[in-house]
Amino acid sequence: MQLGIHTAIFAFLQTLPQNLPTVLAFEVLLAIYIIWTSLQLLLRYKSSPALFGPLYLIDSFTGFCKLAQEALWFRTNFLGSETWHNAFASPCTSLAYAPLRYGLPKYGIPVVVARSLGVLGAFGLMAIFHIYALYPILNREALMRVGVFFMLNGVATVSEAAIWGHKRHWLKAAMAWLCETILASWAASGLNIPNGLSRIPWRKLCDPPSY
Repeated sequence: MQLGIHTAIFAFLQTLPQNLPTVLAFEVLLAIYIIWTSLQLLLRYKSSPALFGPLYLIDSFTGFCKLAQEALWFRTNFLGSETWHNAFASPCTSLAYAPLRYGLPKYGIPVVVARSLGVLGAFGLMAIFHIYALYPILNREALMRVGVFFMLNGVATVSEAAIWGHKRHWLKAAMAWLCETILASWAASGLNIPNGLSRIPWRKLCDPPSY
């Protein structure tokens, strides 16, 4: 049912002008949901948790980036995501968050600082991964924006947790959606995709970089 709802929202966005960065930004978000959820429904084990929750229920920056929320709220692991996908949880935890979170205190870094740096490290790893994956189809300006997008999301997530903790509030949700929309629109405006996702040269993903 949720896959159908999100697909319908994506179809509606396709009727809007495709040269608007905000439209493209939300199409990217929904496309990720639709593609990954469709694959999971076909390939998952019966015990596999859902990769996503309903995107329209996101009420914070940490809702957009559930990995960071798990860390900042002292959860025992990074599984059981309520909103955003679990696909990168394990590598981000083992390769970035855990080494910084548990390694830095050994050198006298306060735990609260180490935890925040661990979250930023996880976002940094996600930035590097996405830059690497998109390198064949995006120019340098677009790749830079992708990297900055992830790092600013990390800063926003850590800041939000420091201010609000895990408290829910309509103002927190409104600020998260407003800031995320602005940030995503800025990133999308630099992708040089004037006519929507259908014009992305997906076949070039397997080609060697041209520069």
